[in-house]
Amino acid sequence: MSRTAWEARAGSDEGARKGGAADRTAETLQWLRNRRGTGRIRRFAYAAYVVLVLLIGWYGLFAIGLFQEIGNRRTSADSAAAVARLLPSALVLTALAGCFLTARDALWRGPVVLPRPDVDWLLALPVRRRPVLLPWFALSAGIWTLAALLLGFVGALLIAAAGLGRIGLLVPACLGPAVCLALLAVAGAAVVERSRKATERLHRATPVLLIALLLGAVQVAAAARGHRSEALETVELWSGPWGWAAQPVLAAAGRPGPLWPVALALLLAVTAAALTHAWKIFAEVPAAVLRSRARASGGVLAGLLAVDMRSARLSVAGSLESRGRGRAQRWAARLSPPRSPGLLVAWRDAVALVMAPGRTGLMVLLLVPAGAVAHVATGLGGPGRYLAAALAALLGCFAASQLLEPARLDADDVRRTAWSPRPYERLALEHALVPTLVLVVAGCLLALPAHPVVLLAVPAAAPVLVAAGLLSAYRSPAPVWVLYGGSALGDTGPILAVLWYAIGPMAGTAGLTVLLAAPFPSGLPQAAEPLGRLAACWILALLMLRWVRGRARKRARP
Repeated sequence: MSRTAWEARAGSDEGARKGGAADRTAETLQWLRNRRGTGRIRRFAYAAYVVLVLLIGWYGLFAIGLFQEIGNRRTSADSAAAVARLLPSALVLTALAGCFLTARDALWRGPVVLPRPDVDWLLALPVRRRPVLLPWFALSAGIWTLAALLLGFVGALLIAAAGLGRIGLLVPACLGPAVCLALLAVAGAAVVERSRKATERLHRATPVLLIALLLGAVQVAAAARGHRSEALETVELWSGPWGWAAQPVLAAAGRPGPLWPVALALLLAVTAAALTHAWKIFAEVPAAVLRSRARASGGVLAGLLAVDMRSARLSVAGSLESRGRGRAQRWAARLSPPRSPGLLVAWRDAVALVMAPGRTGLMVLLLVPAGAVAHVATGLGGPGRYLAAALAALLGCFAASQLLEPARLDADDVRRTAWSPRPYERLALEHALVPTLVLVVAGCLLALPAHPVVLLAVPAAAPVLVAAGLLSAYRSPAPVWVLYGGSALGDTGPILAVLWYAIGPMAGTAGLTVLLAAPFPSGLPQAAEPLGRLAACWILALLMLRWVRGRARKRARP
């Protein structure tokens, strides 16, 4: 671009900012509306039709069932008391989780997301940002508000079905705070999308918030078993908007709370202030951020349509704001390369874990409920034992997958391993060493206060969990016939694709459930039970690693 053209472009942008003669906002938007014509109306009508059908088919039937429960009045006093115990902590946990998920969503998408053609074309024209971005911000606020209304109405029906209040009081008590929380979350997401400083703070606060959510889930589980702490619940109810929103619901459900109008007033004031601030700043989102969010949204949509969660995750990761890793880099610099070439893959995996401590932290957070469920499974019998063991194994698979990002990167691009003269499939197996050691050490440390059976299950289950994660990492893309198999498979194609990608965790979960939860043969000595289960799990891990080797060989030489 010549200097004269650049100066003309800069002058037109300045004129657009000041609303001068070079402002072409109105005529550009009118031209777009004329070009899009009735096609945009048809697409909107189709989307509204699909949403309405889903709401009537699923949400409507569920709501009708709850209405019947309210009309029959068959709720026992025990179930009503159980719901009353759960209600304070469960409401606070639900509200806090919703706010956290909305804020995390703003790290890669946010409430202001334009289609990629609009970002690439409109933002380069001399137009004002606010009229262009306002419809998309309003759309996000409307979607969040609709979701809050639906969830709040179901919550009112559930509480009324438990016999804790009248539906006429519970509906406004649930809907109003739910809408306030939704709008507050959208306003906070707009701040995160616009401000890099807010993004950095959210990144730093994420581990603390995850721990808070985990502790909240533990508190809900304790309340379900009859162990409540009213002092802690009082602190949570006044700790922020997530607690203020719960107080009108508790008052409508019959819990004494004379200060709930104060909490509601605080919630309304904070929501109004947040919306006012968001109205001022939503048009100030940098163009580079809008472009990256548009690309990420398109990539996620493509991955979801192809039922390829890995592609969707990579699109999200590419849009996340970068953050400082100075301390992690200093720690990683202390891991000097090994002298033996056979340990280079393990060294790279260790450096990757040090550079991304959040993955190790998330692994620990997933192992805690997995160990708790495994501890509960030791005292159960029959189908409950198998269900608890399967849930613990599934949580363990998610925990192990957090340590296998280097393997997934090597599987995404086989050229990353061109530095090694060893076969590609051998390098794939070497990715199992560091994750298995980390999983065994962390699992044993967390299982020390638990039952000895849980402690012995850690070294047995860890190799199987890592092998299941490697199977998912080195899976081949789903064949075309799985997604588009004709009329016979038209309705089951996405389900078959999910099964295709999840075969590794499914095999690991099923194998561990059978080997660790099934009764030991009666003819063998009882003292040999731990060693027998350990040997069986290791044999299963070896078979799955052999499967991984075959998948990696096929991926390197298709």
